[in-house]
Amino acid sequence: MYRERTVGAVILAAGRSSRMGRGVNKVYREILGKPVLTHSIETFLGSEIVDEVVLVFNEEEEELLEEKALGSLDHDLSDIPVKRVPGGEKRQDSSRAGVRASETDYVCIHDGARPNFSSDLIVKLLNATVEYGAAFPGVKPVDTIRANNQGYAGSTIDRDRYVKVQTPQCFRKELHLDAIDEAVESDRYFTDDAGIVMELGGVRPRVVEGERSNVKITTTQDTRLIEVLMSS
Repeated sequence: MYRERTVGAVILAAGRSSRMGRGVNKVYREILGKPVLTHSIETFLGSEIVDEVVLVFNEEEEELLEEKALGSLDHDLSDIPVKRVPGGEKRQDSSRAGVRASETDYVCIHDGARPNFSSDLIVKLLNATVEYGAAFPGVKPVDTIRANNQGYAGSTIDRDRYVKVQTPQCFRKELHLDAIDEAVESDRYFTDDAGIVMELGGVRPRVVEGERSNVKITTTQDTRLIEVLMSS
C-alpha cells in the first residue's frame, strides 16, 4: 500500500535469451545462489509497498518458474500474493497480460533480467507517478556519444539531453491499460511501456534518477558484472 492506494509489480520473464546463446533463460540463471528472477521478486516483496506481484512467464518454462524462481524465495515474504500469467508473442503483449491481471491502483512494470535495484527507487518512482501519472528511471550517459555516419564519425550528440532508460516503470494502472490496449488494437509496437503511455496515453512520463547498478542482463559479461555489483 502506498498513500492509501494499492501497488502491483508486474515482472516480465517471458522473453528469450537469444544474445546469451542456447540454454536456460537468463532469468533462471543463478547469481549469488539464487535465480536472477528471484532477486527481483524479493526486492518487490521486501519493499513493504507492493500489495501483489504478477509474474509473466513463458508457458514452456512453467516448471522452471515454480521450482527455481519461486522455490528459492525467502519464505518470510510469502504473505503477499504472487500471480502467474502466461506471456505473449512480444514484450508489449506480455506487459499487457500482466497489467490486465493486476488488481491494483498503480503498476510497476519491471524486466525480470534486472535483479539489482532498490526499494528506494520504487518509492521515488511512485512519488512521481502519484503526481504525473507515469514515471521511469533514467541515467545520463557518461561516455561521449557520436553519430555513426555509414561507418564514419558523425556529429557529437549532447549527452545532457538524453538518458538511458531502465525499469521499473510505474503508472496509474488505468492510464497504462487504456494506452496499451490502443497500441495492440492499432498494431503499434513500442520498446517500453513509457513510450506507449507517452504516445497514446496523453501523458509525459516523469524521468526519475535511476541507479547505475540497475543493469539489465543481456550477455554473459553482464552476469559477471551483476555478480560483482551485488557482492559489494
